[in-house]
Amino acid sequence: MEDFENTYVGKLWNIVLSNDKRSFNEYFSEDFGITLDDCITNDQLFWLCKRLMYLSEHKIDEINTLNENFIELTKYND
Repeated sequence: MEDFENTYVGKLWNIVLSNDKRSFNEYFSEDFGITLDDCITNDQLFWLCKRLMYLSEHKIDEINTLNENFIELTKYND
């Protein structure tokens, strides 16, 4: 089993919610009434974060870098 910190969701959480300490499911459920399913994709979670969390340009740049890195990583693991 992969360490949470090394997963896409773990890295995304570290960028956008580490100061909040809630999980993505808690955050979106409590603040927006959206319950996340276990089958949510990385792209869907990224979209929710980008559209609903009012992120700074710096945070969006960090996420874009994360996305680029994960695309490269998965390209070589296929």
